[in-house]
Amino acid sequence: MAGIPSEFIDQLIDRIDIVDVISPRVNLKKAGKDYQALCPFHTENTPSFTVSHSKQFYHCFGCGKHGSAIGFLMEFEGMDFVDCVETLAQSAGLEVPNHGKFQNHSKGLFEIVEQANRYFVNAYTQSDFARNYMQNRGISAQTCQTFQVGFAPDSWDGLMKRLQHTAQDDLLKAGLIVHNDNGKVYDKFRARVMFPIQDKRGRVIAFGGRAISDDQKPKYLNSPETPLFHKGKELYGLNIARKHSNEKSIIVVEGYMDVIALHNAGIKNSVATLGTATSQDHIVTLLRSYDEIIFSFDGDKAGREAAWKALKTSLPVYRDDKNIKFLFLPEKHDPDTYVKQHGQGAFIEQINSAMSLSQFLLKRLSHKIDLTSIDGRARYIDNSRSFINELPNGQFRKLLLEEISSLTKTKVDFKEKVKVNKIQSIDQWTPIRKAIAILINAPNLVHVFSENQNLNQIKQNGIKILTEIVAFCRLNPHITTAVLIENFREHDAYSHLCALATVSLSLNREQMLLELEDIRKHFDKSVQKNKINSLRLKQTEQGLSQPEKLELVELLSQQLK
Repeated sequence: MAGIPSEFIDQLIDRIDIVDVISPRVNLKKAGKDYQALCPFHTENTPSFTVSHSKQFYHCFGCGKHGSAIGFLMEFEGMDFVDCVETLAQSAGLEVPNHGKFQNHSKGLFEIVEQANRYFVNAYTQSDFARNYMQNRGISAQTCQTFQVGFAPDSWDGLMKRLQHTAQDDLLKAGLIVHNDNGKVYDKFRARVMFPIQDKRGRVIAFGGRAISDDQKPKYLNSPETPLFHKGKELYGLNIARKHSNEKSIIVVEGYMDVIALHNAGIKNSVATLGTATSQDHIVTLLRSYDEIIFSFDGDKAGREAAWKALKTSLPVYRDDKNIKFLFLPEKHDPDTYVKQHGQGAFIEQINSAMSLSQFLLKRLSHKIDLTSIDGRARYIDNSRSFINELPNGQFRKLLLEEISSLTKTKVDFKEKVKVNKIQSIDQWTPIRKAIAILINAPNLVHVFSENQNLNQIKQNGIKILTEIVAFCRLNPHITTAVLIENFREHDAYSHLCALATVSLSLNREQMLLELEDIRKHFDKSVQKNKINSLRLKQTEQGLSQPEKLELVELLSQQLK
């Protein structure tokens, strides 16, 4: 578990309540002893997302997502395991113990990048040229301070000299220096205004640099992919938007200066993609935190094509309870130039008139198609098929089909995606699978298996993982389902164990106890049978000693009882 002691994970899960972790992010409602909600991970009209307080486990019967509080935070916030543990530990008032090489390596890179950020910010405060550049672009000193705008001096090794005690390999891993074909090493960012990129926790993980002279290429230069920075997952300004705005909508723009200019004008709910097309990870991240996404692209042909790509990317993750819109500014304008020329009010008016995803899609599909002709309507239906089939089942999909039917004067009904889940009755399970499922749901029933019962003598599939679960439960007789599952996170059988944790056994404690006792007896007979077969084989091949003969007689007599 990334070097974090399992004992600490156990303590953490015992200290936190999964309901407290999920309820601020999902609207949970009490349903008997559990909680239910519309799943935050897929579109649905009736609640299939269940949170079990007793198991400290969540499960969606619609999309199959499941896990502990740690797993939920990883899925919902897009954090890695270590970040989730550290976030939950902070909320629980616990300090994560030193967790080895991974932590030291990551922590080291975070410190290096933060030191670089301080170097750039300090250089900015001392550079009249850089400050004048931002001032001439209409950005206040306060806004620059909020976004920690910096400056990389026009020097080949200014940063390297400042971080002279840091190994070059680490500077390379952090994306702060580069080397050419001749082996010469130098600073990656030079003579650029610097924009630090922060993760969801507000830690600097990378940089974007803007050239401040017209002859410098490229105009924008981003950090490369590093262990800390994955541009397809990160959004510039998200941490600041969350901190400074309570809006339920988020505006997605293309550049750093668009975000900064909007914030400077009082529109503080914007983020930017980082030199890459909008990804599904971007959209999923935003849909979890906001009710509405408004894509605002430049008002030129390239901007419209970027918007169209964003629409296609959005379709598989679209949700009935959310909105996605598209704002197309006038030609030769981007959010930066528009808000400076026309002001906050005019930009908000543009936002209010943004085109819905359905409007944009239907308009694009009808481009150069004559809907008054049969041929045109047939072509329109055929063009729409692939887009409709990308959408998840739900009301939005149905209403869009109705609109296409109305436009084409034809009943259009592409078949919904059908997901068949075959749930085998517990009565049809093997004894081993049944034992695993019961122990996952009620770990304290492990006492049914005596310590001298050697399960390893049973030659059946799954006995190895059952043996490991029994051993772990004996050492930790008071654990919850969530603790048990988390301790097997890196095990090959982890996903299988999670699935068993979500199954409703329809058994009360007494019935589970009886089931386990029957399984134990079955195992005893299996061990007995294997021993008899082994002794008989030895008797045939080489004969038995007197003690072995007595043991065989005893085993045979027990078998008759």
